[in-house]
Amino acid sequence: MNLKILNEVEYMLQTSPQALRNPAKLKQLINGIFSVELDDVSFSTVAELTDKIDTAVLHKYFGEVWQPETKKFKYSGLKVIEEVNALKPRNVLDIGCGYNEFKGKIPNLIGIDPYNTNADYEVGIIDYNTDIKFDVIIALGSINFGSTDKVFAELEKAVSLCAPGAVMFFRVNPGHQHDKPEAKWITFYPWNSNFIMNCADYFNVDVLDLRNDSNNRMYFVWRTK
Repeated sequence: MNLKILNEVEYMLQTSPQALRNPAKLKQLINGIFSVELDDVSFSTVAELTDKIDTAVLHKYFGEVWQPETKKFKYSGLKVIEEVNALKPRNVLDIGCGYNEFKGKIPNLIGIDPYNTNADYEVGIIDYNTDIKFDVIIALGSINFGSTDKVFAELEKAVSLCAPGAVMFFRVNPGHQHDKPEAKWITFYPWNSNFIMNCADYFNVDVLDLRNDSNNRMYFVWRTK
């Protein structure tokens, strides 16, 4: 749940309660405040409406504004290609692949991303279903949005797609806001080392690496049993 959007939606509805019964007015308010257009503004709870707006905000930013800066990262940038290829994996999943930069550079790679048409499948990790078990999973900045329950669920789904002994490469943003105005309403999850270690313990994975990376990011590597 994006609490920034939730609080703003509550305030919006308190100051303009007529929007609860006027879809056209509600669309107008959402567009004016969040700079996104929703075709469907029906909802049964404010949390449901919040999620719709959050999805639209993320789609606009990562589909139209954001550009990759892979070369800027010391550990979780282009070096990941070398690290992954050294493992000779049979199947690789790139979660939130963006422009699918690693396609063709890492064999047997499938890129998924709900916001970018360059992905092999335009889908988020929660909705991605496959019978494939992956030897390597890459998630560079993609499991990073919303509240703890959402981030945890995405980690859980990623681990469930791993083959035994799979290696998982992560880059995470510990809560630093992007400076572009389109990112104003995005909640960047405040990752920290305790959360990483606690999740690793719960998922019964080994922590092979955990360190600070360039641009105030964190880099860590897990391995399944």
